[in-house]
Amino acid sequence: MSTKYHNDETGSGRRMQIPTGQLDTLREGTLRILDDLLRVSGDRVALQDPETGLPMLSAAFEQLFEVMARVEGDREAIGLHAPGTETEDITELGEYAFRLHENLAAHIEQAGLTEDRSLLNEQVINFAVWVAHLGGQIDTLEPVVDAFAMVANNTSDAGELESLSGIMGKIAGAVSPVIREDLEKINPGRPWRVLLLNNGIVATRSNNPDAMEAAFGILTRHLPEDAARFFTEGMAQMEALNYPPQVRKVMEKYHRQWTVNRSLH
Repeated sequence: MSTKYHNDETGSGRRMQIPTGQLDTLREGTLRILDDLLRVSGDRVALQDPETGLPMLSAAFEQLFEVMARVEGDREAIGLHAPGTETEDITELGEYAFRLHENLAAHIEQAGLTEDRSLLNEQVINFAVWVAHLGGQIDTLEPVVDAFAMVANNTSDAGELESLSGIMGKIAGAVSPVIREDLEKINPGRPWRVLLLNNGIVATRSNNPDAMEAAFGILTRHLPEDAARFFTEGMAQMEALNYPPQVRKVMEKYHRQWTVNRSLH
């Protein structure tokens, strides 16, 4: 998703399922994708690489879900954020899940399963939400940001966009401190920057002033060097895409703060 404002319908016809990070949702969605791949692959499964083929991938996901269920049970027994509880295991599980999904994405691409590709994007976000909810950190951000972008570009419903922006903000709060330090500012395509800019765009497309305030607050706090241009482009889009008055009001406020007012000092 580029850093431009969209207010058009680009959906693929599949309604977005709001990511919740629920383990049952993760298991059901992933198994559905694996079943589709096994059905399409047929006899070719036996010829696949035993280290990366579908049977091995299916077994790896089953083991992952078993471990996740145990972790959830342990956390529930002692308290989600009880003093002394470890979060490294949550972070490591998330990293492992993203690696498995990268493998799964390669199989989907090879099989040409378009709808499963959309479902996979939602699953990646669901795993990120699971990690964030249990207090883990997101160390590998790029696949999550790419998934958010694909889901957002295929979503036009204002309520869904509002929910998606809230989730993006939650994930931003779970990103590892090393990434949030944002030392690689020379790279405009760095995932941290793209996540925060896209969150601002998604919030704007939701037409919800509260969602915009939340997303713009995160953006200006962490990307002040991008704020003036972001809100200038936003103002240009207010007329072009005929945004409602309540949206324009929020955009105008931030535009004044980061362009007009600052130019007077």
